[in-house]
Amino acid sequence: MIDSACYPRLSRIQTPADLRQFDESELGAIAGELRAYLIESVGKSGGHFAAGLGVIELTVALHYLFNTPVDQLVWDVGHQTYPHKILTGRRDTIHTVKQKGGVAPFPKREESEYDTFGVGHSSTSISAALGMAIARQRQGDTRKAVAVIGDGAMTAGMAFEALAHAGGMDDEPMCWSS
Repeated sequence: MIDSACYPRLSRIQTPADLRQFDESELGAIAGELRAYLIESVGKSGGHFAAGLGVIELTVALHYLFNTPVDQLVWDVGHQTYPHKILTGRRDTIHTVKQKGGVAPFPKREESEYDTFGVGHSSTSISAALGMAIARQRQGDTRKAVAVIGDGAMTAGMAFEALAHAGGMDDEPMCWSS
């Protein structure tokens, strides 16, 4: 169980809806608590938490700005999802990651409605999010699909194929920023 004295904000977050109740000015403090909790929790059980540490602020921002799980986050690398798992109902069990019967070390659709795509290989997030966006566009659905891809995953051809596909579409189903 999380210590509310050490993690006063994070202890009040079970889902992203709880996160969105905080004022934007508190997000930096929430990110700090999330970072400390990730180190404390996963440090006990083992696992790859460096990638998750690199996306703490991004994870907080995505869950704060997008209406997850209605809007879907598609992660590219499973090890990046530990902060996501903490914010999506698995905070008190994250220490069981990589243990029999514990939290999966990657997004697992059967584990949570927030895990929208089971990462099988890096460089698949853009293709998966594009497929979701195209399907929604055809159905007149305005929900969003967001691909989260790290620089290491951008070295594979599959990511570039997805970017080329998305960029070559007449009716763009995805939003772009630079």
